[in-house]
Amino acid sequence: MNIEYLHYFLDVAKTKSITRAAKLNFISPQGMSRAMNELEKELGCQLLIRYSNKLTLSAIGEELVPKAADIIESYAGMLEFAAAKSQLQQVGSHSIQLECQNVAMLAFLTKEAKDYIFESSEIHFRESQNSQIRHDLLASNANGLSDACPIIGLVCFFNQDRNSNVGGIDDLEKKGYQYRPYLKTYDRVMVNAQSSLAGKDALTDDDIVSKHLVSTNTYLYSLLSKRFGREAIVLSSSDFSLRKRMVECDSAVSFLPAIASLTMAEETGFVLRDMEHSYEVEIGFIGMEADLESDCFTGLMQILNDFYRAHADEGYYTLCD
Repeated sequence: MNIEYLHYFLDVAKTKSITRAAKLNFISPQGMSRAMNELEKELGCQLLIRYSNKLTLSAIGEELVPKAADIIESYAGMLEFAAAKSQLQQVGSHSIQLECQNVAMLAFLTKEAKDYIFESSEIHFRESQNSQIRHDLLASNANGLSDACPIIGLVCFFNQDRNSNVGGIDDLEKKGYQYRPYLKTYDRVMVNAQSSLAGKDALTDDDIVSKHLVSTNTYLYSLLSKRFGREAIVLSSSDFSLRKRMVECDSAVSFLPAIASLTMAEETGFVLRDMEHSYEVEIGFIGMEADLESDCFTGLMQILNDFYRAHADEGYYTLCD
């Protein structure tokens, strides 16, 4: 089971609103509704009763709220235990846990940055989705765990106006966290290197839907389904290797931020092509100020700054102030 869906369910139960819960979790209302439908299908029972102007929990949904909370608490306890054990191994050092959104990990972190993260004894890495990062930060804050192994989130937002992200960011900032946007880029289309689409500089929407679409299972799914139609998307998954294989077999196209042209230059099975009408991607960090200023994290930022300042004139992104 996707534990994110349990977080979503608890937020829907608390707010009694798909829209408000979606804002807290950096996804669209359509994405939240789809997640609740999938959770109901997996559990085999109705959790929500949807009226034209309101939403309530079913009787089973009400009973499952404390059970879902117990599962999440047990999961948080496991993370707390691991963080405490990790801290014992790092006596005298300021360790951080870097939780990284999937696409940011793939396209944003350079090889040098990844080497630094995985070789560092002070950075503990975990790949997560934006909503999981938010929940882990809030849980860390509530349980006073930030002193033991503080969390910094590396997040990626597919949204030009960021309206769907404001609720989640505000929620964290009220708890003392800072959100620091790092750069803004745009998405490109990932196509088979030998396909006819690879010969074009920019792809129209008709070009793009001439193939099946595969997407991440984040806000991007909602953005793409609204633009190209849900029927055009044959797969929505966080598994990049699966999406990559489908592109390299020329059975689909997918999407990556333009910065991947710089950070994934060694790839040969696919190429990235511009869209005639692209959309914006924003990448940034969320954490406590002291953790964002820690030596291990500023060491990572120095590597990223050296790289992105050197390539700033290539047109793939703009650095945020």
